[in-house]
Amino acid sequence: MPHSTARPSPFPQTAWSRVLSARDAQSPDARMAREEVCRAYWSPVYSYYRALGCDREDALDLTQELLADFCAGGGLERVTPDVGSLRSYLKTTARNRLTNFRRDTSAIKRGSGAFHLPLEELDDSNVPADPEKADAFYDQRWARTIFRRAMDQLSENYTSRGKGALFDALKGGLISQDSLKPYSELGASFGVGEAQIKLEVHRARKRLADTLRHEVLGTLGPDSDVAAVESELRYLLRVLAHGS
Repeated sequence: MPHSTARPSPFPQTAWSRVLSARDAQSPDARMAREEVCRAYWSPVYSYYRALGCDREDALDLTQELLADFCAGGGLERVTPDVGSLRSYLKTTARNRLTNFRRDTSAIKRGSGAFHLPLEELDDSNVPADPEKADAFYDQRWARTIFRRAMDQLSENYTSRGKGALFDALKGGLISQDSLKPYSELGASFGVGEAQIKLEVHRARKRLADTLRHEVLGTLGPDSDVAAVESELRYLLRVLAHGS
């Protein structure tokens, strides 16, 4: 993965940084940012509850309750710098809610909150049987979400430039060279030389690295610097490699 030491100036505003800098529950911008967070990161939260031993129904209810409260601004006033990352915040909040969870008539049920879970995308595969492994499993799902979002953005970028087929041919090898077809074979498919394909791979990897850094930034606090982004990205890369 290409490494850049140049500091973006300034970092762009992201969903999580907007949430933390505008915690007013009535702020339209903050509420929109909270909903962006919910849409993007419901899967790791749901998977975390499953890994902690919840059955599918309880995991859905708990996730719905957490995200509906988050969209309403609940609990954000308690966020402190040491729990400033979105990954840590949602993990801690999920743990606390599970501890206090009671299935009674006051529990928020699916469909009654402000946020609706995309149930067709639920993934219960590879959930560990041991709750002691839940934290590691959560971080693996979190890393996969970050990478999926980055790849989706990159795919949209290439498609918008009429290069969707090229991206589809290259995407498997952006992380691992072993997953990439020979340059000569790719060049023949697109009617260009090996040198052009090599350049396209270099550019795609750089774009992926930049997109990943922006996605990671979006899960950190508004005061995060380049070192914090790089540290989180390296951690997620290790988690992803360990879980693959």
